[in-house]
Amino acid sequence: MKADKSKPKLKQKKDLEKLKENERYFRSLIENAPDIIYRYKLFPKLEYEYISPSVKRNLGYEPERFYADPKFNYKIVHPDDRSTLKKIHSGDFNFSKPVEIRLIHKNGTVIWYEETITSFFSREGKLIAIESILHNISERKKMEERLSYMSFHDSLTDLYNRAYFEEELKRLDTKRQLPLSIIIGDINGLKLINDAFGHKEGDRLLKSCGNVLKNCCRAEDIVARWGGDEFSMILPKTNEEVALEIVSRIRKRSSRTSGGKIPLSIAIGVSTKSKSHQDFAKIIKKAEDDMYRHKLIEAKSIISSIISSLEKTLFEKSIKTEKHTARIKEMALELGKSIKLPPNEIDELSLLATIHDIGKVAILDVILNKKENLSKREWDTIKRHPEIGYRIAVSSKQLSSIAEYILTVHEWWDGNGYPQRLKGENIPVLSRIIAIVDAYEVMTTGRPYKKAISKEEAIAEFKKCSGTQFDPELVKRFVKILESNSKY
Repeated sequence: MKADKSKPKLKQKKDLEKLKENERYFRSLIENAPDIIYRYKLFPKLEYEYISPSVKRNLGYEPERFYADPKFNYKIVHPDDRSTLKKIHSGDFNFSKPVEIRLIHKNGTVIWYEETITSFFSREGKLIAIESILHNISERKKMEERLSYMSFHDSLTDLYNRAYFEEELKRLDTKRQLPLSIIIGDINGLKLINDAFGHKEGDRLLKSCGNVLKNCCRAEDIVARWGGDEFSMILPKTNEEVALEIVSRIRKRSSRTSGGKIPLSIAIGVSTKSKSHQDFAKIIKKAEDDMYRHKLIEAKSIISSIISSLEKTLFEKSIKTEKHTARIKEMALELGKSIKLPPNEIDELSLLATIHDIGKVAILDVILNKKENLSKREWDTIKRHPEIGYRIAVSSKQLSSIAEYILTVHEWWDGNGYPQRLKGENIPVLSRIIAIVDAYEVMTTGRPYKKAISKEEAIAEFKKCSGTQFDPELVKRFVKILESNSKY
């Protein structure tokens, strides 16, 4: 019986078709892949044996450009990575690990790639070809750069952070960098600003400070946020005279800078290491001591300046003018003297009359000057101002003695006031006096949400609220003052 010779031929044909099908499949896979895939021959002559069409999508060049010019890869590799490319092509390279390399797009954009390379050597050990896959890692590199940047920078001010500063201190503390100066600065009154306007306003002040320091220092100087309200600067190859000139620039610029609602003030200390045997830790301590000395000297005038700014802001936000405030003070002092307050309490009453509503600087103008009835949420916001005012006063030596009175000026005699619901004589007498005279001024001058009333109507209102909102004894005395004085 004869063997069927057609069966092996049929099988060979099927195998060949399957092989061609697989080849088409893998070619389609390679040519549609997002990565650049190529085979590059190095010996006996340079030539691209294959480069995937994705090179056009990735780099803007047609594959034919590479086939026509085997050295075109050197023209589009980043100048700083050309030495890496030469090492790859020489065979003096560790092909077991991917390599990061930058290529330049036709439009000039620099693109990061991770290249995985398979090498082919001759029997003599000469590199004859490479096959490679180039994967775009630009987004990953951006993220790495961002993380690296964040690890050494303060996110609020964009200055260097303490960790980076300390590393730079170690690096720069060498004979070569002498004289080496350090400047330490601390924002005056930041706690008061945070208490008055909230941390958002404090952050604005910190940013302003960072910008001033950056603009006053040179490119080679290291400017960092040391922490909280403290900043540090390292000035390499800078003697004390030049360092003091930079300090002078900082002071001038900060005096013309506002963090938003108040002027920027920085207490500054400076010290210089001029000889290599000096301990830099002691140099830093000297700069800190210098800064704290300036802070103590400047404290009184700075707080006064901030308080003045707060008062100015309060007048701008409120319909209460300086004239109205002067009237409140005059009436309050007359009422205080009628109950024979001692001189020190009269002085405190005078200050309280001016600044009892200082907490309103942190309340939005739209709420303070709203003509319609306030919502519950808006009223709750308004009721926060005594606590804000209290925190402002506590932050200042000049105001700390009246802090408690600011907190309690909106308490009621019957215990229905705010914020502590104090009752009767548990409310300080100075607060009770201001509550009465301020209420009279509000009634007779009006508010956006309420029309002004006459003196007679106000007196009637006081008699009605005596023993509930107001101290009855003080109401009697104040009514007598009003009835006997036509200027009120």
